[in-house]
Amino acid sequence: MFRFSRLLPLLLLAFVLALPPLLAYDTDLSDTAVREAYFLGQRNDEKTRAFFEPYTRHLPLPKSGPYVSEIHVLTPLAQIVKVSSRTTNGYSAQQARFDYQSRGDSLLLEVHIEFTPTYNQIDAVRPSSKSGAEKGIVLRSEDFWQTFRYGVKQKQDWIDPRSMRGEPEYGSSDSYGSTMLIGAWVYLDYDARNIPSDATEVHVFTPDGQDVSVTFDLFKLH
Repeated sequence: MFRFSRLLPLLLLAFVLALPPLLAYDTDLSDTAVREAYFLGQRNDEKTRAFFEPYTRHLPLPKSGPYVSEIHVLTPLAQIVKVSSRTTNGYSAQQARFDYQSRGDSLLLEVHIEFTPTYNQIDAVRPSSKSGAEKGIVLRSEDFWQTFRYGVKQKQDWIDPRSMRGEPEYGSSDSYGSTMLIGAWVYLDYDARNIPSDATEVHVFTPDGQDVSVTFDLFKLH
């Protein structure tokens, strides 16, 4: 009996270590959890902004090339808070619940790419032709973000997204209100059930050879 009592804690420890990682961030959210997330988003105050801090990484400006300025990872709960914070006028807790059910349990990755003086709306400049034609400017297309590569990695495993899309970002170029392309937001959607709560690397590989990477500890997120 004495030997077994000393052996039991070791057996329990071995059993726990053999278990797959537990999912710390919430899936299959209850009505109560959705409602609380909805009201946190509706507040749209310092408490709401503080909630998003662990889900956000701000990156330094590179010496040259495109600027991957922000990377966000949003759990199912965080997505409810975000949608609620952006649709405060006439948005209800019932609609928040319906939207969550429509999305399903997804993990959303958001990447913000900004132009810089060395990587901007001008994609190329055509040289003068032998016929004497003048140089021409080739503007960068709205889907320039597709020339980047994006990856999520846990330990040695890369995880494929269910979908990916991008939205071009425009800014005012002069006092007359004309606009120009200044960057893009890229959204990658993952099945939350395929991503355990573990240290998770997010990589963005730029066309000029940068590997911009950040790490999120999903175990600490809700």
